[in-house]
Amino acid sequence: MRKNEGNIRRQGALVTVAATREPLPLTAIPNGRVVRLSGVSAAQLAVALDPLPLEAPVVIRYGLPPDPSTTAATIGDVLDRLEAIARELFPSWLPDAEVVYSSSDHDRRVVRMLAHRHASGTDHFGPFLADMAEAALLGRALPVRFDPEVRARGLARIIGASYGRRALALLPDIPADVGYDHQLQDHQLQLATAFEWLANHGGIGVWLTGNALPIVDRFASVAVRLPDYVPELSATSEIAAPAVDFPALAGHPHSSSAVEQLLERCLAVCEWAAGRKWNENWSAHSLMPPIRADLMWAAERCVVELDGPDHRERYKYADDRRRDNALVLAGFAVLRFTNDEVVADPQRVLATIEELLSTRRQKGQLP
Repeated sequence: MRKNEGNIRRQGALVTVAATREPLPLTAIPNGRVVRLSGVSAAQLAVALDPLPLEAPVVIRYGLPPDPSTTAATIGDVLDRLEAIARELFPSWLPDAEVVYSSSDHDRRVVRMLAHRHASGTDHFGPFLADMAEAALLGRALPVRFDPEVRARGLARIIGASYGRRALALLPDIPADVGYDHQLQDHQLQLATAFEWLANHGGIGVWLTGNALPIVDRFASVAVRLPDYVPELSATSEIAAPAVDFPALAGHPHSSSAVEQLLERCLAVCEWAAGRKWNENWSAHSLMPPIRADLMWAAERCVVELDGPDHRERYKYADDRRRDNALVLAGFAVLRFTNDEVVADPQRVLATIEELLSTRRQKGQLP
């Protein structure tokens, strides 16, 4: 890979900033480092990373807390949110734990035993994995008994294992008003130090987009090649960044989506809903970019999409149209409901889905 390197003197120290000339695919962005991704926005990346490319790290979109007053506070906030994600993803990261449901003393001992057994043959740290398994089973935060470095590396491994990946990257949403006055400059330096700590001590990549942390000049800049289907729009609408966002696990409603969880509870008691698959990738052929459908009946070629506020963001909205068109051309019928519709009247949503499935089945509109 060719690089253009330049030296910049800053605060009495000479630092080297490297920038890639040739755009890299998402799967080739350096892991375990803080890098600037040039020419792309966080919104574009969110579209390009859904579904997550096979060789890419797990990418967590992270909205900054209102006032991360210190470097340590930012690190602590990131680790707390990663821990919450790990609890939500349980038991996907612990083999054989799916059969443990209760919070009894017996089951707590069982998950701890499973964790130590799994750690003995992997890179996981047994005591941390056992504590995380027990915390996830009980649905509560870990007691503070591990230092931040152990937490960072342990959580990166756990979340990566949930998706069968070995790397984890953070995509921070940094407000544009973190700018140039004296107080905000200090804020930028604190954030930069926190991100470097996560990379150096946790092996967590941090991807900066746009004009994030403009006074910090010590991070390499990487040109990124987005997939051709990512819409080329000039701006995005003003949609607030999520506090934290992470990929759905294939085969399950998203663990952080109350709407997907609600709809699955409703569908679970309906005999006609058999054959459904949550958050599975579909592609007509090997050259077609895969599409992750919220909910799919593959045999009947029916797809249901559930749209939260983020679907009003212009990149996301345009990509939804692309995905819908590709599915329709492949013979799928696509139903879209807003989150509010599902919450306000789930029975009407169920009736609409049942009607579509019944029509497709009766008319024999099967592949």
